[in-house]
Amino acid sequence: MKKQLLNLFIVLALSASVLSACGSTKQPEGNVNAVATVAKSPEISVKDGTAKLLSIAKQLRKAATAGDEAKIKETGPKLEETWATFEDGVKAKYPDLYEQVEKSLNPAVSGAKAAKIDRDAILKIDIQLIQTLFDLSAKLIPVDQVKAGANQMLATTAELKKEIAAGNDAKVKELAPKLEDAWKTFEDGVPPRSADLYEKIEKSLNPEVAGSQKTPIDKQVMTQLNDGLTQALNELIQGIK
Repeated sequence: MKKQLLNLFIVLALSASVLSACGSTKQPEGNVNAVATVAKSPEISVKDGTAKLLSIAKQLRKAATAGDEAKIKETGPKLEETWATFEDGVKAKYPDLYEQVEKSLNPAVSGAKAAKIDRDAILKIDIQLIQTLFDLSAKLIPVDQVKAGANQMLATTAELKKEIAAGNDAKVKELAPKLEDAWKTFEDGVPPRSADLYEKIEKSLNPEVAGSQKTPIDKQVMTQLNDGLTQALNELIQGIK
């Protein structure tokens, strides 16, 4: 009887050891999954992703317009990489626009990767992609945000007007870049609502920011640019819906 009990105890002990070993072998799998999760590319918001993708699409447009094949090959694949970080969010909320982005983005990427670059074809499809992304931006950047951003810029142009007139170059150098920073927060929401005003703002803004960094500043030119920008921003606030 004692011998039978001893044998039973040995069997139970061996079974426990086997079960313990099986349990321990599953642990590395969990670790592998954890590592895989960490290694996965981080997703970004639809709004931030759209802004980034638009920036890359504009770079591709510039490269295609200039016929810079090296830049086309470098920039094209970045469209796909960036799109992958937020496309699921677009697909869930804006399925129609998702399909339109895919319709333009995929051939643009393929064209950029091709052995023989057809810059005209790439430019045409990339312009379509940019327009679709502007349409998406209109949904992501509401009118109130556009108006708030424009008012923020107007406050800066008012300060700049005083400092330009006073010949305070140091203050002008400090203030002008703030116009560009504010513009970046809502500019993609302007073209789908008014392409003309977008171009009008850009026409004054870019040279004003660049001119502000010159020594000495050209007071007459800077005054004209600042007045032109102020007028365009007021038109935007009054006309945008």
